[in-house]
Amino acid sequence: MAQGYTPARWLGRCLPIVCFTLLTACSAPAPQATIPVVPDKIVQAFAPPATPIVFKLPSGQALAARVWANTQPRHIVLGVHGFNDYSKAFEPLAHHLVTELQATVYAYDQRGFGANPQPGIWPGSNALLADLRDIATQLRARHPGLPLTVVGESMGGAVVLVAASEAPGLAADQLVLKAPAVWGANSMPWYQRLSLSTLNRFAPDMSFTGRGLPSLGIRPTDDIDVSRDFSRDPLFIKTTRVSSLAGVTELMGRAQTQTALPPQRSLVLYGLRDRIIPPQPVCDWLTHLNTAVPQPGNTDVVVYPEGWHLLTRQLRTGEPLQDMAHWLQNIPLPQRQSTAQAQQVLCKGL
Repeated sequence: MAQGYTPARWLGRCLPIVCFTLLTACSAPAPQATIPVVPDKIVQAFAPPATPIVFKLPSGQALAARVWANTQPRHIVLGVHGFNDYSKAFEPLAHHLVTELQATVYAYDQRGFGANPQPGIWPGSNALLADLRDIATQLRARHPGLPLTVVGESMGGAVVLVAASEAPGLAADQLVLKAPAVWGANSMPWYQRLSLSTLNRFAPDMSFTGRGLPSLGIRPTDDIDVSRDFSRDPLFIKTTRVSSLAGVTELMGRAQTQTALPPQRSLVLYGLRDRIIPPQPVCDWLTHLNTAVPQPGNTDVVVYPEGWHLLTRQLRTGEPLQDMAHWLQNIPLPQRQSTAQAQQVLCKGL
């Protein structure tokens, strides 16, 4: 072994790629767009403000949350945020759905994130699943007779997918998975799996940041204002523990290897510019899914050639926002694909 080349140094060189591409790149400084983009943001002139609330759980714990309320709602939407993010993530979507769809939109800070106790400490996948199921059940009781749609972004998409696919299921009518985190260990090179496993065993409290990643092209959005907001927001987690990376990897693998689709009508949205959850693991997920479930006819997929990871917080938000509003109203989407068609698109050229 070369002088000074210790296992710790080797792990330190191997792990950053998996560490930062596992949803932590949002903490990086604001990037500069390399290709001119014509923004098509939808900004509501009279968007309702969010009202802080809490969801009380059977354990006695309360999770911080917010609601964008419509006085006469026709739809109820629940947002489940991504890794290191929190409920504020759903603000653009909430403004659009409240205004255009007459919806009331809820979003909560998942356990271990946002304004909840012990932010940055991984609570365990089963705890996240139980929280989502309990909150969805509460909203069912609070708004009887109204359709409930659960929207999961990134890690939140993995939580929604697993909660709805595994028993006892999820009390929701429809699901939207935005850039779902389906990057399990099976889609990682051996050295990434070894690095993460070894560090989680010997140094679970070691922390990493995502600084420097924009130079590698790893960023969640092309909207500089959104990236700046991440860097300034005290509730957005900017330093990630190895144990949390191991935990979210386990959750993503659980989502990626589901052998059954949720029974609910579902919509999957993905952008080909996504490098937080890159095309390869999504290709692997769809391939596994189409093999395990030969006729997944209840799931629609829309792939955006110019879409980033944060589809509703990029420069081009118009199409994803309108697509979600139309889909919730059962208006056909011209660019809708089946999971088999989406597999062909995502796996092409890999």
